[in-house]
Amino acid sequence: MASKSKNSKFFLKGKEFVLKKLEEVEIEGLLSLVESHQDLQPLVENSFSGFSRTERKRRLVAKCESDTFVCLKNIFASEQFDDIVLREFAGLEDKLQEIYRLVSAMESAGVNVHRQLVVRLLGIPAEAVSASLTNLVDIIHEYTISEREGIYGWKGRHPVITDIITKYKMTDESEYFKLFETVIDNIIPTYDVEIRTIKQLCSFDSGISRFPDKHVRNKLLRKMISKVPGERVPRHRLIRYLIDVNQLEKAETEIRLFENDFGTEGPLERFKIILLLARSERTPGILEEDRMAILEMAREKSVKAIERYKHNKNILKTYCDVGLEIFKRSKETNVFEDSMTHLKDAESRLGDPEITTSLIMFDRQFAKLQSEMLEEEDAI
Repeated sequence: MASKSKNSKFFLKGKEFVLKKLEEVEIEGLLSLVESHQDLQPLVENSFSGFSRTERKRRLVAKCESDTFVCLKNIFASEQFDDIVLREFAGLEDKLQEIYRLVSAMESAGVNVHRQLVVRLLGIPAEAVSASLTNLVDIIHEYTISEREGIYGWKGRHPVITDIITKYKMTDESEYFKLFETVIDNIIPTYDVEIRTIKQLCSFDSGISRFPDKHVRNKLLRKMISKVPGERVPRHRLIRYLIDVNQLEKAETEIRLFENDFGTEGPLERFKIILLLARSERTPGILEEDRMAILEMAREKSVKAIERYKHNKNILKTYCDVGLEIFKRSKETNVFEDSMTHLKDAESRLGDPEITTSLIMFDRQFAKLQSEMLEEEDAI
């Protein structure tokens, strides 16, 4: 999902729970379970049981992606997990393989897969849906999304398995791109579940991020915007990627269109500052004084944006970027110091641990720039 600034009360009154990989003590617990129960010994894979406890632990950490489900498979399986999944796939009929392959690829990409979407994409007759699910029992699970609207979601039994199927069965990037295009073309904007799919396809961790070429991502984003022009997330992503690929005039046009359609907002003001940073660095043929003038515009815009969106940590961090860039070009520290003061104030107000991490990062960047400048002076 798209990154959003959290309300200040989120961390002050809430409790943070971090979803993460298995910790060392949890892996140790799995190993102890196997060693302390004689009934489990015959089930342990021969090659696994031949290692010392230290070597078992190393292999679990390296191979298992630290997922309990996969850890257990690696302890007890007699074959590689990928091979088991692929052998199961190979045992299905061709039509069922295609359903399994596409559902896995879509789910792995962040699509909210549901019965009607699969029917639209594959052209499966409605009467054949139940039979397909029966033949894919324990492989694809159907659940109710909206009984009133008759929407039923389809889900693989585990994300690791759907990722494996996608990795082996959707290897052609052009085919995967075509799948994305087809999904977007078949989106019905009146369904909430399909609007959520559009947002999830914009994720930084999955979806269109699968494609390293940001020009390719932008093509898909334009299709999303054409399909659902009222959704902000695809338009945010398009602006950011246009700046990243140095299409600054197009980014400026998209910013103006967004502002005309929705008015201003925190993320948009931040993009305006990022655009000015890009202009100051990449515009060819201008003098250093011109670059400094553009950075001054970025500073003024940052200060105004912080006054209006004081809880938006991303604007605060972008202000720090402005401060670093001004220091790099002029050796003036005032702007950077002011930006860090604002960020430290937000740390105490919001209690967001990500801000603490950012403060450390900016301190290190500043120290590195100082060191590099001293080395240059010494060389002269």
